[in-house]
Amino acid sequence: MAKFLTVTVTGLETVRDMPDSWSEAEYHALLDALEVDGTADLSGSDLEEMLLMALQDLDAEDAADAVLAVKIGDALTRGARRNIVQDFMDEQRAWEEAADIALHARIFEAAVLLQKALPKRFARPDILRLTMRLTAHNPRAEALLQKDPLPAFGARILADGMGEDSTLERLFDDSLESSSFPDAAGIVWHAGFSEYDAGPPAAATLTVYSSALWLRPMEEVETFESDAHNDGA
Repeated sequence: MAKFLTVTVTGLETVRDMPDSWSEAEYHALLDALEVDGTADLSGSDLEEMLLMALQDLDAEDAADAVLAVKIGDALTRGARRNIVQDFMDEQRAWEEAADIALHARIFEAAVLLQKALPKRFARPDILRLTMRLTAHNPRAEALLQKDPLPAFGARILADGMGEDSTLERLFDDSLESSSFPDAAGIVWHAGFSEYDAGPPAAATLTVYSSALWLRPMEEVETFESDAHNDGA
């Protein structure tokens, strides 16, 4: 079978945040929810500082509930949200343990902000960052390296690296093979290409952020072949 993508794992490390965790619009929404006036013109570090001070004025549980309410919205009932608040207070890894994997990234982002605001009350959360060098062996593979990687593409890369006996393969075998993988965003939280080289052969570095639940199995992987595709292909 002709090669499509050769993947070499170049790094796997623990990180405490990931890119684009919170937007300024979300900061403003949280300040509005906390009924803090006079913040409409704030941006950048001034906006973040004001938000952190507002959270520090609250009881830890109330701060956690307010942050989750904005980050998760109506995806959970208030009762379910309060359960996650309790998990935070008990230093549980809710960003890995919540029933709905679609919420894991947002729960982690909430935990990051809460620990920044109230470091004595909330444990510092962590996830993993995986970097891989992808080398293309035909024009179709090369075209993939020039587009923003979708979560589905990243998840299929991971599955190829982990092998058929992995949890990812067992749970999502049909989606991995199909043209639609709606659950992929709960597995690959953030992904991006960098260091593109037109070659030949064309190559780029793929960086993936997710929980240890999904990325730890890549710890012993070095090089593998992949025929990963985006949804719709």
